[in-house]
Parts: sequence; structure tokens; C-alpha cells
Amino acid sequence: MPGRLTAALAASVVGALALSGCASADPVGQVEESATSTAPAARPGPFDFTAQTVAGDTLAGESLKHRDVILWFWAPWCPTCLVEGKDHVSAAMAQLPEGVELVGVAGRITDDTEVAQFLEFTGTGDATHVLDSDGAIWESFGVALQPAFYFVNDDGTFEKGGSGLTAEDILAQAERLASS
Repeated sequence: MPGRLTAALAASVVGALALSGCASADPVGQVEESATSTAPAARPGPFDFTAQTVAGDTLAGESLKHRDVILWFWAPWCPTCLVEGKDHVSAAMAQLPEGVELVGVAGRITDDTEVAQFLEFTGTGDATHVLDSDGAIWESFGVALQPAFYFVNDDGTFEKGGSGLTAEDILAQAERLASS
């Protein structure tokens, strides 16, 4: 009995979809049609971007692959980012080893004034910060929540560092980048 009920239910669903115009009444035709469709284009890599900096310059993401860089993903309206920036990122910036730089990625921005206020409050304005208004850079790195850190080695490899890092944590990662 359950087998007949399942078959009858499936037939009813296919019939209803065909009547509604949501599906083809010919499932074989559907398969053939989808088999001939083109594959989606390859997604760009995380470094495939050009972004405007807070200073008005442009930064090519590809240039980051050949430098030791700490990427700090933040948002001006994020209270955790404010505290982390003021208490930890600014302290780490003052002690970064030679050859290691911090690049902030300000995401989901609606007001440039908020960015300036954020940088002033946190004391991180000396670093390069790019504007990622639509979140495309965040998305390409898989950043779903802010703040977040990524540590980019000059050989093009990178790893996520998460959030909640202290100045000591940031500096330990910076030393690792500088020594490799």
C-alpha cells in the first residue's frame, strides 16, 4: 500500500507542476535540456578585486598575494570592531615587524563619515583601508561575520584568524608571516 500511495502522490505532484507551468510534463526532455546547458563561469579568487582606499587611491587585490599582509575585516557600525580596533589592532600596528602591513577592509558601508569616525576612534587610520561597500571582497574571502582576520603570506597562501584576537595574537601571526 505505501508503494502505491507514493507513486500516486508523485504522479499528482508532477501533474500539478505541469499544469501550473512550473515543470515540464516530460521529465526526459528536462534532463536533456539541462545536460546541454553551459557550466557556470568560474568564481573569481579572493584577490581578484580592485578597491578604492579611504585615502582615495586604488588597491589591486593581486598585489596583496606577494606581500606579508594582515587583512582586518571590519564594519564602522560594529561595536566589537570598535573595541577590537582601539584596544588590540592599533596596539599591534605600532609593533608590526618590518615587511608586514595591515590592510583594513571596511565592509557594508553606508556612510563615509562613519568610516572616518571609526578610524579616528580606533587609532587605526595610519593603515591602508579599502572600502567594500557591497561586501564583495568579504564574500570572496568567505567572511560572514565581522571582525575577522586573514593572514596573507608573501607566497600567496593565507589563513583565517577569526575574531577576538588580542594584540599579542595579531603580533604572533605577524612574526610568523615575517619569518616565512
